[in-house]
Amino acid sequence: MKIAIMIMFLGLIGYLLEQRRHIKFLEKVNFNQETRHVMTDHEIFLLKHQISTYVFSLETLGYSQEQINKGDYTRHEPSPEKLQALQEEFQRKESIYRSKNIKFETELELRGVE
Repeated sequence: MKIAIMIMFLGLIGYLLEQRRHIKFLEKVNFNQETRHVMTDHEIFLLKHQISTYVFSLETLGYSQEQINKGDYTRHEPSPEKLQALQEEFQRKESIYRSKNIKFETELELRGVE
């Protein structure tokens, strides 16, 4: 009887140790998935920023993205006021880009990703 109780007790201890190992494994998998999501979100942000930079370049040169999408490639010289507004908007977006990039790098450093 004592042997059966001892075997059950050792089995229970083994089961608990296995559950702790499994919990650590799941925490590591969850951490890796969160890191992957952070990196994916940043890549999406970078692509959107790159697209907006291209749109800014087109508009600065006098082309409209909407018109190009419709097949109209005519150039319209932008007014100095419009160029000033475009420059201010671009600088605002560039500031947001820099702050998000710093946030992303900090997040990766906290996660231990090089």
